[in-house]
Amino acid sequence: MANVGLPRLAGLLAATAEPEPPRTVEPGGAGSWERFWYGGPAGGRAYALYLPRRLPRGGTVPLVVALHGCGQSPEDAAAGTRLNELADREGFAVVYPEQDTHHNRRRCWNWFRPQHQGRDTGEPAAIAGIVTAVLREERRVDLDRTRVYVLGLSAGGAMASILAATYPDLFAAVGIHSGLQYAAAHSAPSAVVAMRRGGPDPERQGLLAHAAMGRRARAVPVVVVHGEADAAVSVANGELAVRQWLATARAASAAALGSDFQRPDHEHERVSPGGLRYSVRRWDVAGRPLAEYWLISGLGHAWSGGAAAGTYTDPRGPDAAAAMYRFLRGHSLEAEPTPRRRAWARLRRLLGAA
Repeated sequence: MANVGLPRLAGLLAATAEPEPPRTVEPGGAGSWERFWYGGPAGGRAYALYLPRRLPRGGTVPLVVALHGCGQSPEDAAAGTRLNELADREGFAVVYPEQDTHHNRRRCWNWFRPQHQGRDTGEPAAIAGIVTAVLREERRVDLDRTRVYVLGLSAGGAMASILAATYPDLFAAVGIHSGLQYAAAHSAPSAVVAMRRGGPDPERQGLLAHAAMGRRARAVPVVVVHGEADAAVSVANGELAVRQWLATARAASAAALGSDFQRPDHEHERVSPGGLRYSVRRWDVAGRPLAEYWLISGLGHAWSGGAAAGTYTDPRGPDAAAAMYRFLRGHSLEAEPTPRRRAWARLRRLLGAA
């Protein structure tokens, strides 16, 4: 889909904007697609769950939480990103929480409102409740609680960042496509400013994200994808999101203290089959990827490498779904223990040596 013009930004966010009906589209994939309803203390939301027809025998299955952009439905997001087809090939499940017109007339996640930027409140709590319910209630497949990942596009990307900060004990890693850093705005007007010019100081936001984690603080791995030609969410936000998460990692882990945006550990440039040039930078900690940034020339406000069947897609770009999952799947909560788990591990070692 073409870029969203700047004059429409406030309308895309405002709860009073006239909603457009969601597009009728098939979500894709050869597996099962089912709709459910979750009701919890922070409010209820509908969601869709996709399970591939064939899953690896033995072992557990990762779960990807996919957050749609403004005006989209789970079906639209699934069709555009081609996540279901990727799930068929890679063997993971996908859950698609759905924003509704009751909570935002344009079906945008309310990432820019303070009541939706903390733990156990608002939309983060509702989405986390959906994920927890799926992990607890799904009996057809053995879902891996240590390999739950969240990713999103635009408003969904901004909400994914919030979820990574507020529920680092639930999500092993995060993917942000055409989104923003943690709590980049506190109102609709400040959201428009952030989207147009870039959000606040990433060092400050990094510390705020670390504070939001509380005792669960950890270095959360992040993969960011952004188009240089994005006129709806300025490309400045891609760099700011990476800088913020590097700052959060430095605050949470002594091992990440040397992580510097200006000094990536790996960097290369390539051209996608569709003809768009892109660069990939990666920052490692102890030999493992901590952050990855895909900057795509000529890409607007659209999911890179997506299918034309969905909205906000550009098939010319590199396959963002495959690239993001390739990064996400390398991380698990067991491999990256929280400070409390590290303390217990040290205590067990001391007791064992006694």
